Amino acid sequence: MKITKDIQAQARRLMRLCMSPEGLLIEENVRKVAAGITASKPRNYIALLTAFTNLVRLEQEARTATITSAVPLSDSEKNAICARLNARKPGLIYNWQVNPDLIGGITVCVGDQVTDASIKSRIERLSRI
Repeated sequence: MKITKDIQAQARRLMRLCMSPEGLLIEENVRKVAAGITASKPRNYIALLTAFTNLVRLEQEARTATITSAVPLSDSEKNAICARLNARKPGLIYNWQVNPDLIGGITVCVGDQVTDASIKSRIERLSRI
């Protein structure tokens, strides 16, 4: 199935309808738009739903922060990290993971941006010198 430029443009317009003035995705609006598309079944509605779903998925990924640490973090440490990330990008969804291979420190992935402050990465950078 081919997703044309017109369908992509329609999907982007529908996506704008699902966003709050602050730029956050409103899940209820997403459901309403998807239900409206499937109920009315316009021409190429499957391609439109596919493009719309891809945009929603990309927006969700951009709003998800995955924090990986070498040891489990305390609630105060989690709150401090959340406060700093919310100052830069409000409305994030947090996933907390523990990976002992990091040795120490944390890595933070928000969408496609990765901040690596782990001991493992520092050792790897020093070994390349």
